[in-house]
Parts: sequence; C-alpha cells; structure tokens
Amino acid sequence: MKKSVILSLAGMAIFAASCTFGPSWTKPEMPVPAEFRGGGIAGSTMADLPWQQVLKDSNLQALLQDVFANNRSLEAMMHNMDSARQYITIARAPMFPWLGYGTGTSKGMNSNGGGTVAQMGGMTTNPGSAALNASWEIDLWGKTRKGIESAEASALAMEENFNNLRISLMSQVAGGYLQLIMLDEQLRIARESVASYRESLDLFNNQLEGGVADKLQTTSAQAALSAAEAQIPNLESQIAAMENTLSVLAGRMPGHIQRSGSMEAFAEASKVAAGIPADLIARRPDIRAKEQALRAANADIGVAIASYFPSISLTGVAGYATADLREAVQGKHTGWGISASLTGPLFQAGQLRANEKMKRDAFLAAKAEYEETVLNAMAEISTTLIQRSKLREIMKKQEEAVAAYQESVKLSKARYAQGLASYYEVLTAQQGLFPAQTQLAAYRCQYAACIPTLYTQLGGGWQK
Repeated sequence: MKKSVILSLAGMAIFAASCTFGPSWTKPEMPVPAEFRGGGIAGSTMADLPWQQVLKDSNLQALLQDVFANNRSLEAMMHNMDSARQYITIARAPMFPWLGYGTGTSKGMNSNGGGTVAQMGGMTTNPGSAALNASWEIDLWGKTRKGIESAEASALAMEENFNNLRISLMSQVAGGYLQLIMLDEQLRIARESVASYRESLDLFNNQLEGGVADKLQTTSAQAALSAAEAQIPNLESQIAAMENTLSVLAGRMPGHIQRSGSMEAFAEASKVAAGIPADLIARRPDIRAKEQALRAANADIGVAIASYFPSISLTGVAGYATADLREAVQGKHTGWGISASLTGPLFQAGQLRANEKMKRDAFLAAKAEYEETVLNAMAEISTTLIQRSKLREIMKKQEEAVAAYQESVKLSKARYAQGLASYYEVLTAQQGLFPAQTQLAAYRCQYAACIPTLYTQLGGGWQK
C-alpha cells in the first residue's frame, strides 16, 4: 500500500513537471537599421570600454567613485533589488511541502479541549495534544512555476534598473562637471570684460571732464560695465548651485568640487565609435529591464490561466493526544492521518476571465513600452551623433567670429593709439568680442558633453 502511494505521488510529480499553461517566452524581435543615423564607426563601440578609459579626467574619476559608493538613490535601489530577490524565494516556496506543528492543552470537568467527554465521572481532567502536520499543493498546471518565472524576471528587471541608474548618474555627473569648467571659463571672460569696460569708462570720464568726449560715450561705457558686472554674481551663483548638486549626488555635504583640465582636451580624449545598432538591444540596461518586465508579464498570463483549473493538496498529520495529561506516562496515545483535497472554481462572476484579460493587456502594454524604449534609444544616439557633427561646424564658425572680433579690437586700439579713431571704436569692438567668447565656451561644453552622453546612451559604464 505504501509502495502504491509513493508511485502515485511520483507519477503526479512527473505529470506536474511537464504540464504548464500560458504562452511560452520568446525574446521579442525588433527590426533595427544596419547603422545609426548620423554615422559612427561600425563593428566596434566605445561602450565596450571601461568608463575610466573614456572619462580620463582624474578629478572626475574621483568624483564618480564617490557617487558610486555613496549616492543615496543607488543605495535605495540596491535595497529594493535585494527585496525583489526575496520574492523569488516566496514564489518558489509552494514547490515544497510545508511543515508545521501544533500543541494545546486545557483543564476542566467533563471536558476535553472544549468538547464533552463521556463517562468521566465528574473528574477534573487535563486534555492535551501535540502534532506535526505537512501540506503540499501539487503544481499540476504550472501556476507556481509561472509565478517563479515572473518573480525571477522582475528581480532581473530591478537589477537592470539599478545598472541604468548607475549610468544615468554617470552621464549627469560628467555633464555637470563639464558645466563647471564652462562656467569657470565664462567667469574668467566676464572678469576680463569688467576690467576692460572699467578702463574705457575711466578714460571717457577723464575726456568728458576735459571737454574732449561727450555724454554718449560715458553712458555707453557705463552700460557695458554694469552689464558685465551683473554677469559675475550670476555665474558665481550657477557655479555654487552646480557644485552643491554634484556634492549631493556624491553623498557629500554641499561644498567645492575639485576640477581641472579643459573642455577641448576632454572632448578629444576618446574616439567616438557607435558600433552596430543591433548590439544596443543586448547592452543598454533600460532595454534589458523592459525585456525582463515583458517576460514577467508573459509568465503572469500563465498564472492567470492556471487559476481556471482545480488545486490538489495533500495533507498529513501525526502526533499525540490524550484525554488527561496524567495518563501520558502510562502508555502511548499516538495517531496519524493523511488526506487529499481538490478545490476549484465553478462560478466567480467573471473574475477569472477578467483577470486573464487584464494580464494579457498588461503584456501588450509591456511590449509597447519595450518597443518604445528601443526606438527612443536609437533616436537618442542618432541625435547625439548628429549634434556632435554639427557642433564641430558651429565651433569652427564661432572660433572664426572670435578671431575676427579679436582682430577688430587689436586694430581699433592701434588706430586709437595713432589718433585715427576714438576709444569709442575700441569699446564697440569689445562689446562684440566678449559675448562671442562666452558663446564659444558654451559650444565647447556641448561638444565635450557628447562624449559621456553618447557613451552612456550606448549602454557603456554600468560595469563595475
């Protein structure tokens, strides 16, 4: 009899292992172009390089190390990632028999745990019991296994979201670091312009007092000086705000950010190689996270379908019971039992059908989000490649403009020294030069920022 029970259970286990419902998981196929719009070197990619070989500035590397070690958002995401892994254990638990225990005792006359005991002669008794119990729900339809698959995919999606946050912080910090270098350059230009405009104003005031200059020259010089002076506290405020932002991202109290180098050196530190678009799908953490979310949604459909079918549970109990604990030393009072139950739905007012429909809709929504993430990734990379190419042209023209303004200032000063022109001509040339220099610094920052932006958009930098 025991042998037949064992064989029956083994047969049910084999059947359960081979029976699952719901669509099988297949990795979604997304048609991608042969190369990125905007160019790039096919066959290799900068994303395969460690981030230290792309972001070579030593101060930036030290800042990023602090970000990866101390950023609070990364820490919170790490705890959420650990929690997601625990759901795998929770989902897997029904695959194994659950063991439990129970014990109880009471005291009373003509009673046994709340029930009447016959022929006790009015004696006070201490009835009690102790038992071990076991239960196991056989996973005939794959409901538990689909739940495990969903939990595993959700945990992997959380890990990819962690990686995505890591490279997002890298891009944000590198961009902020370059903005600090740009603001430093613009602050230097503003201070030089203030000194130059003050010199012009002093000269015009002296000439006005001597009756050589007119009021138009002095008011124009004063306006240029005041506008330049207003830029200094504005730039200093922007520098402090960016330093505070980067300090918080690095888990530090707000303070100074050590920096050095130039935007030109940063921009040319690494070769830009975009690689093959198809590889992007396997590399970018946000795409992989959406893929795992889609896989979890697919498994949830199987869980919903399995809910249509009955559940079969086995329950066993073995233990000790006596009408009076004083008899425990006089003999054995053991017992055991085993039972099986089958439960299933008959009528639930459309709940099961609605649940399945909801899971299928969730899968289609997750599929649309996955496809949109891929399309957005392609668009982001293409935009950055085109922007970097166009910025080279823009910088070249802006550098020509700055050189022309510098020559204009030089010539106007020479003409003024020879008595061929007034200093008002010098002031006019300066009013064109300093804004052009400020704009050139902004263009150089945008060009340099294309390196960390493209690197992270290609999926590089999440590796430790």
